[in-house]
Amino acid sequence: MVGVHMAYTLEHDPIDSGHLISITGELDIAATPELSTVLLIAAGSPGSLVVLDLAGVEFIDSTALGTLLKAGNEIESAGKKLRVVCAGGPVRRLLEMTNLTNRFQLCPTRDDAFAAA
Repeated sequence: MVGVHMAYTLEHDPIDSGHLISITGELDIAATPELSTVLLIAAGSPGSLVVLDLAGVEFIDSTALGTLLKAGNEIESAGKKLRVVCAGGPVRRLLEMTNLTNRFQLCPTRDDAFAAA
């Protein structure tokens, strides 16, 4: 039997103004349970900002996109600002193809995301 390979890494840390979530690798159906949990933690955390750094994401599927949309609504309903870091690459292309670039405040770098707050 072949072992399960995690095709992504997900790190999250409290920051002065809220919560930072950094993801690299592939965001697919296998990643969505952990992604959903971490985004809910961020929605309930102190501070007014959630920075979601997706610059290192190489692949994102519709399941993960749906999780991001749902979490975006929950984060904003909690009175927080959500900033998504993705200058280009697969995440940006998917958001453009699905006409969602205006749904999230997109920032080219993590520094830009913090400055936009």
